[in-house]
Amino acid sequence: MSHTFLFSVLFYFCLLKTFESCSCMDFQTEKEGYCATSWISKVKVLSKETDGLGLMMSYRLEHLKVIKAPENITLPEIMNTATQESACGQTGFKVGKHYIFGGSAANNDSLLITFCDWRVPLKYIDEPKLEMKPTWKKFVDSIGKCPTPPSRP
Repeated sequence: MSHTFLFSVLFYFCLLKTFESCSCMDFQTEKEGYCATSWISKVKVLSKETDGLGLMMSYRLEHLKVIKAPENITLPEIMNTATQESACGQTGFKVGKHYIFGGSAANNDSLLITFCDWRVPLKYIDEPKLEMKPTWKKFVDSIGKCPTPPSRP
């Protein structure tokens, strides 16, 4: 078991004990939300399973179209979330269905999605097709370069 996974499990377990419900920081603007989102992808959910402790759920994804991703990272097929809504988990996704997901963390091993992650506003999505409207490109072009987050010591 990797140290990252173990830390994540312990972190979410502590969240469950500390908070009774998920609370999220609000983004003041769409730009702020977009810049805080590490990745956005149109996906098909291939499978889902819960870890042996019942704290984390893993989805296996097929990326149909990567919309945004960190540089030098190929988005992995595994996406993790807490199993409890009180820990900001997102567990209602159905196997075989297509979604546009976005999250705040991505590395070469797995993606993370929480209830607090920014959602692409529906005005930019053609819902029946789950495709981005032309106004999405205009929005992204209007943002330019997102500010670089402060580095951690």
